[in-house]
Amino acid sequence: MMSGIVDRMVGSPPPPYRASTALADDAVRVVMEAIDALQIGDRLLALRSVAGLVGSRRAGTVLAARSRGMSWAEIADRLGTSRQAVWKRFGPEELEPPSLRTYSSCASYKAVTTRPPLEVAP
Repeated sequence: MMSGIVDRMVGSPPPPYRASTALADDAVRVVMEAIDALQIGDRLLALRSVAGLVGSRRAGTVLAARSRGMSWAEIADRLGTSRQAVWKRFGPEELEPPSLRTYSSCASYKAVTTRPPLEVAP
């Protein structure tokens, strides 16, 4: 049954992809509630950072799944895409892993994590 929050937010993944789980739904709910509680300006900043970090976390998780023996098809099923698309995006990183500093060659993640911290006046 595809009744999870993730599936409702993005539309149910087309068959034969795996539907969301209760644990995935809970994680998404917590993040979205925290973001929605912010003032609009802070919400925009948080969304910018989350977008970059999600890309990197996805790359790191795909590489971790591969190192634990998960197939490209199993990973694709959970990401709701084709095996070929997942391999095209993450295969090169499996062959030549990114540095530990960035965890991914994702440009948006590098932009978020390599900029100097914002100085706040007392």
